[in-house]
Amino acid sequence: MLFRTDQQTISDIELFSQDTNNRSLFGFYDRTETRGGQELLYKVITSPISDLEFLEKRKSEIKFMFQIRSSLKLNKKHFDFVEYYLNNKHIPLKNNIIDAIYDGLRNKLKKSNDYYIIKEGIFILSKILYNLKEFLNGIQSMNLPKSLNADFNKSLAYLNESLITQFLSDLPRNSGSLKSKQVNMLDDYFRAKKRNELRFVIDTIYKIDFLQSQGRLLGDEHFSLPEFSNEKDQVFEAIDCVHPLLASQVPNSFRLDNKRSLCFITGPNMSGKSTFLKTVAILTYFSHLGLPVPAKRLTIPLFNGLFSLINISDSISQGFSHFYAEVNRIRILALEIKNNNQIVVVLDEMFRGTNVKDAYDGTKMVISLLSKIKGTFFFISTHILEVADYFAGTKSIDFKCFESVLNQDKPIYDYKLKEGITAERVGLQIIQNEKIEEILNEIIKNQP
Repeated sequence: MLFRTDQQTISDIELFSQDTNNRSLFGFYDRTETRGGQELLYKVITSPISDLEFLEKRKSEIKFMFQIRSSLKLNKKHFDFVEYYLNNKHIPLKNNIIDAIYDGLRNKLKKSNDYYIIKEGIFILSKILYNLKEFLNGIQSMNLPKSLNADFNKSLAYLNESLITQFLSDLPRNSGSLKSKQVNMLDDYFRAKKRNELRFVIDTIYKIDFLQSQGRLLGDEHFSLPEFSNEKDQVFEAIDCVHPLLASQVPNSFRLDNKRSLCFITGPNMSGKSTFLKTVAILTYFSHLGLPVPAKRLTIPLFNGLFSLINISDSISQGFSHFYAEVNRIRILALEIKNNNQIVVVLDEMFRGTNVKDAYDGTKMVISLLSKIKGTFFFISTHILEVADYFAGTKSIDFKCFESVLNQDKPIYDYKLKEGITAERVGLQIIQNEKIEEILNEIIKNQP
């Protein structure tokens, strides 16, 4: 079953970035060494899924590649050249002695770029296949996941064919040492007779590249593979989770379950509320890819979707104000819950685009209803502290907060998630620290 989300949520968690100066989650997770591995990562990272068996399979593959503590040697330029060679439009050379002698002599008399690409492609491919065979033979005695075992055995069967075995037993020193008979025979074999089989082998290498790259993340103390809670006792718990794109990371922990499925967050401006909400969304999204998540430990229900309202803008072309864009977004989220309530919803400071009274009433109304919905997990922040006070004591709501301390009239943040509701308001202090009042008074004073 597909895991539902939308472009707004993808934008909110910064899965990709239009700005080359800003890192994206894809850029962070991309530790692949080949273009094919990178393309596979892109395919995976854009295809979240709500299929426990599939996710467990991917997790076991990544875990295996992490645990074996060895890796397949990869060279991006080599694979780029091999792909260029395999896709060469020049028809495969004929595997017979007469054509081989003719092709070799013709190239000596007049250098052919196509012939050079074929020879160089065969030589580079020989090194790739040799390294793969060494790697696969080295892990055959290990307890491979079933899914990898099938792919690796099929690749080994190709590598153990007599022609390949003979070729790899006496590797050429360079492309120039390849004899014309070998060139024709191997080009016919690679690009004609066994083209599909070779394609499978190359794609298996790209899969190894992808799995190796994700396995390396498990070496980071802040990353682990997600564990899925059972359907009856649904628990969403993160221990020491962080936002992976931050240079300075402060780990936080939380726990929700069937009885308390709404996390309500208060805190002053710039204290870490939005970053925490993005972190929760990232944990949810990447756990449904079966990839490592930025937490020391994560237990999460198998959800069917993730939807957020964190960074939303007005739409001049459609005549939408910021407030109407917020209202429309919450309506969309309500319909998603109605159609499939086993989802995660992340809301950051609802109704910022309207007056304080309407924002208070609207936020209170929405949270009052969301707190009664079962099956969906909510993470909501607000800058309207009166709303938090109104719901204080509600058993289905888990109250969390971020706090700050004033040091010489400057707020200092520790970015640690704490229990309860905070009453801090530092917005005016921040305005005062920027000397806005002094600047405006000086303008008034100097008026003619």
